[in-house]
Parts: sequence; C-alpha cells; structure tokens
Amino acid sequence: MKIFLTIIFLAVCIALVVIVLMQEGKSAGLGSIGGIGDSYWGKNKSRSMEGNLVKFTRILAAAFLLIALVLNMIPDKTKVTTPTATAETEAMTEASTAMTEAMAAATEAEQALAETEA
Repeated sequence: MKIFLTIIFLAVCIALVVIVLMQEGKSAGLGSIGGIGDSYWGKNKSRSMEGNLVKFTRILAAAFLLIALVLNMIPDKTKVTTPTATAETEAMTEASTAMTEAMAAATEAEQALAETEA
C-alpha cells in the first residue's frame, strides 16, 4: 500500500511541477495602466486554458497535501522495535553499569591498599 501511494505521490509531484511551469506570470505589466486587463479575455479567463491550469493546480496541490498526510500516518515497518531488541538494550545497559561500579570499587580498593602501605 505504501509503495503504491509513493508512486502516486511522485506522479502528482511531477504533474504539479509541470503545470506550474506551464502557467503564465500574473504580472499585468504596463497593460494594466490603460485598462487592457478588463478586456473580454481578462473577464473570461476561467474558461481559457490558463483558467484550466489554475484549476488543475489547485486539485493537484490538494492531492499532494492529502497523499503526504496519508503517507506520514502509515507506520514504517523498519522502525518498529521488537521486544528482544529492547531486552538486549536493557541487558547491555545493566552490564555497562555493573562494569562501571566494579571499576569504581577496584579504584577504591587500590587507594585503600596504597594508604595502608604508606
């Protein structure tokens, strides 16, 4: 399931990039000074190819966010800790603590022996 969603996610990403690159810039330039922006073309832009690209961009952006959230919620099988791994980690920690205590006791014994000899 996760592999299938990842493939769909990559396809949506590529399509989103392509559609965004196909769009024209939103700057009207000097044409907006003379009122050219209010022409028939400007008023019916939603029915044009540019308007369709804007619609597809919104749809793909929503799909991108939705798939990203779903992929994030699916647990990754490699990150699941097993009880044996936890037990091994606890055993290693206990062994390390015991070694540290033994080394401290040996150091104290050496100091005590040095004091009795002096």
